Amino acid sequence: MLPKKNRIRKKADFGAVCRYGKTQSFDKIVLKIKKNDLGVMRLGISVGVKFSPKAVERNRIKRQIREFFRVNLGKMGSCADIVVIVQKGANEKNDLLIKLEKSLSKSGVINNLSPTVKSS
Repeated sequence: MLPKKNRIRKKADFGAVCRYGKTQSFDKIVLKIKKNDLGVMRLGISVGVKFSPKAVERNRIKRQIREFFRVNLGKMGSCADIVVIVQKGANEKNDLLIKLEKSLSKSGVINNLSPTVKSS
């Protein structure tokens, strides 16, 4: 489970990141990144009904993304708020995590590739 200090919990914080954050997209994953003065990286996840009308599938994707960030938290050196928006069409678990990792590497948030996700 991702620690509370690493989660975006307030609606105002979530909205500020979505509104003023820098956008980085890679296929069906959109990252909104905004610097913060808190000294820690915080994460917010948005998976809409258009992705899947079934809450079970949306929640599963959210759990997988949170676990990915929890495992790779030590590799993320930036003090930023990150909102991950998963769009319709990004269904495969491994494919989704590989795309997420590539997007984070491209934006400079994560330094090394994770040993848990293998790209082919």
